Amino acid sequence: MKKLLLFLCISFSVLSFSQTIQSDIEGQFRDFNALIAEKNFDKALDLYVNEDFLKIFPKDQMVQLMDQMFNMEGIDFKIYKPEDIAVSKDVVKEGDKSYIKINYRQSLDIKLNMPNVTNDQFYAALQEEFGADHVKFNDSTKFFEVRMGKEAIASSHNLKNWKFTVIEKKQIPILRQFIPIQFLKELK
Repeated sequence: MKKLLLFLCISFSVLSFSQTIQSDIEGQFRDFNALIAEKNFDKALDLYVNEDFLKIFPKDQMVQLMDQMFNMEGIDFKIYKPEDIAVSKDVVKEGDKSYIKINYRQSLDIKLNMPNVTNDQFYAALQEEFGADHVKFNDSTKFFEVRMGKEAIASSHNLKNWKFTVIEKKQIPILRQFIPIQFLKELK
């Protein structure tokens, strides 16, 4: 009987610990995305971007690039909070870091205000980039609506402070330098 109670206590502790990690990751991931949506790129990069990524792409360079992208003349952006966030229960330990996969849905609305580019040309370019099933044009708002499933990897040295890297198949050569290979093999 004592062994059964001990097993139940340990099992409950492990499950509670796992759920705490998952909710911490989800909360920090939401905070990270909120900072991006608010165009507070400096703080988002300082607090939540994988430091190994920033060794390859310096923070100042990333802030400038994000600033240009979100403030591009002739294009209006609306980025929405991530939805359907699913944090894996599987923790991968590599070196002094722990890694956990996150799946989520991201929505982005883009309005084109460039006289030299037609909506059809822009629509084709968006479909090429994100896939035809993920892009629609809303006639009433005149925004292109991009809805897609995405993946990110959360990494941490202490299982409390999490850093995030959005992973995409076309970025594998770069990601291979600091993301465990098993995550990259699963990319769609």
